[in-house]
Amino acid sequence: MNIGARTLKTGIAVALSVYICMLLKIEPPLFAATSAVVCMQQSIGKSLKNALEQVIVNLIAIAVGIILGMTVPVLFISMALATIIVILICTRVYQAQNHIVLAIISAIFILASPQVQFLDHALVRSLAILIGIVTANIINLAISPPRYRKTLESKLIKLNNLVVQRFSESLNRYLHLNVPTEEEINRNQQEFLALYEEAERLYDLYRDEWNVPAGNRNITQKTGEEKFLKEYLNYNRGLWQRSQDLLFLAGERKMRREEANDPKISCEFNHIFEMLLNVMFNATTYNLELQKKIRGEQAAIYPEPRVWSKLHDLLNQWQEKNPPTSYYMHALMEVSIITYNIRWFAKESTRLLSYSLTEKAF
Repeated sequence: MNIGARTLKTGIAVALSVYICMLLKIEPPLFAATSAVVCMQQSIGKSLKNALEQVIVNLIAIAVGIILGMTVPVLFISMALATIIVILICTRVYQAQNHIVLAIISAIFILASPQVQFLDHALVRSLAILIGIVTANIINLAISPPRYRKTLESKLIKLNNLVVQRFSESLNRYLHLNVPTEEEINRNQQEFLALYEEAERLYDLYRDEWNVPAGNRNITQKTGEEKFLKEYLNYNRGLWQRSQDLLFLAGERKMRREEANDPKISCEFNHIFEMLLNVMFNATTYNLELQKKIRGEQAAIYPEPRVWSKLHDLLNQWQEKNPPTSYYMHALMEVSIITYNIRWFAKESTRLLSYSLTEKAF
């Protein structure tokens, strides 16, 4: 059984916060342990950003609990009021929605103090809660800081391989009139969404990750890399959407040809697609170089492809030999859309290859 670093750190934070409470004779240590569990974050950056917010929100919740505990003697009424007040403060005043649960727990812990010497018990419990918060943040910072860059890199390349494969398949399906079933389309869509959402989650963790600038890896480079990886995520999403456009056109072409009794495919049409397949080959080559850049390796930079100029003469030849019928005009529109999508693939690959990692984010 594999135990993750966050699991171990949570256990250590609970043990240490309870030990500190026992050492200082702060009872009960349950409140420190609970606060430590709730406050443990997935990334150091997120933990540091939230630490001050956690302390402020919980101090407010503690104050609410103490005031209500001393003025409203009926426990279930005071707890209900504390919950409402804390939610309103966290959503309307302080804008700290992420900490609502911990704040409510803190207020309830305070209100659950024995009525005999209520203030003394409430202050001791407040101290236990703060010990849990501080301990969780210190443990998260000091022990085995998570490194999400490598995991994100692996997931992005896996996502890219899937997307490029599906784009190529969609183009071939258009050419060979091999339209997928609805079940196949839905299965592929689910596979893409699962990979994309996981890559997006890892990107958010990487972006929040706390790094000490060292050597030539400074804050500007980290910021530029974050923006580049976000662009790469958008590039893969855009390529997936275009693969779905090609699948739609495959169905349209098959239906159009069936209605026209499957006329013979002209040599000019085949020449056009030979040229587009060459551009497709170039785009996949650029994409492989882009994967090298994602892995931090040296990648070749290519000039932006010139697709329309190459297509001009071929389209003229096709137009000269085909009458301007509805069938021909639909085919021409399909070719234009496919050309645009392949060109987008090649153009975006070259743009990201020349992207500067020292560029600052907007």
